[in-house]
Amino acid sequence: MKKYIFPLLLIGLVSCGSDNSGEKKTEEKKTIVKQFKNEAEMDRQVLELKKITESSGITANSLHYEKSDGEMIEVIGHLDTTNVLQIIEEQFSEGSGKTNGTRYYFLNNGKPFVIQELIDQVNGGNEAVFIDRISYYNEKGKIIKTKERSASFQDDINSMKYKPAPLHPLSSKRAMDALNSQKEFATTFQGFVNQDMFSYIILGPDDPNGFTTALRLDFKDQLINILASDPEKYIGVNVKVNFEVHNDRGFEFQVYAGGKFVD
Repeated sequence: MKKYIFPLLLIGLVSCGSDNSGEKKTEEKKTIVKQFKNEAEMDRQVLELKKITESSGITANSLHYEKSDGEMIEVIGHLDTTNVLQIIEEQFSEGSGKTNGTRYYFLNNGKPFVIQELIDQVNGGNEAVFIDRISYYNEKGKIIKTKERSASFQDDINSMKYKPAPLHPLSSKRAMDALNSQKEFATTFQGFVNQDMFSYIILGPDDPNGFTTALRLDFKDQLINILASDPEKYIGVNVKVNFEVHNDRGFEFQVYAGGKFVD
């Protein structure tokens, strides 16, 4: 199976993308800000957003970013049929190897009103635990409640009841940075790597301890030819890329699908 991924620039509820026919201009989408009276209304809106985005099937994917210590992040934006971002899905793993999972940010006028965390974690006693944590936010983005449930295994979590928990505020800002390939997730050229019979372009911020991502090169376009002519000269230069995600026997990998220099 092969799916095509084009990084999207997402600002608030604005969505724009690029394809092989050229770049599209960003157009602002008018949205209705919902007012929630209670937790039950928020829960119903979460279910509604899931239905809306599942029905549209429109997604915007970040690159798969990793650090040398094993820390990882990949973000998927789920959009409605009008290309408005409604749910942010952040897949992550901490470098310690003891915590990994997924965070879902459910948006109201571009701000999370509910954040759900599904986390596999090894606690202080070196015992594995699966945590389902939900936090609620008011229209100003201030956290108002956190509840959670936990079990030794994910399969057992649905039989557990939520209990009140200490407030656990989170921000979607870092996930948005990854989705937009900016700041600590900026795509600057960091060199080429040859492995087995394939060549890869390495991208990431101009920081030796920062996140990097690798894209397999199945062809060479003008950008790749220029970079390959003098790799050391172009280290740290900003580039923008399109890519595909290939799935081969359960393994996913990124394939370069074109790119260009950016200012």
